[in-house]
Amino acid sequence: MISKHIAYLVRARIVIKTKRGRESVCTLRPEAIKTVRDWAFNYRRFWEESFDKLDAVVNQMKKEEARDDKKHGERDRADGYHKSF
Repeated sequence: MISKHIAYLVRARIVIKTKRGRESVCTLRPEAIKTVRDWAFNYRRFWEESFDKLDAVVNQMKKEEARDDKKHGERDRADGYHKSF
């Protein structure tokens, strides 16, 4: 129901709802949208930086694993056991 969605926006003070006779008129508060945008932007930046750091760690781990595999011989099984000779 759209009335529930509007009620949430009114409670969040993003929309102002006024009565004009039998009709309800909703007015958007642009300053509230700017506040939400700024909040979301900060979280987006935080998560992008966090995922970039995680990506760097994973890539470093892959390089180290590849280096170890070359140093100790290729693994012959997916479970990580080495061939014994």
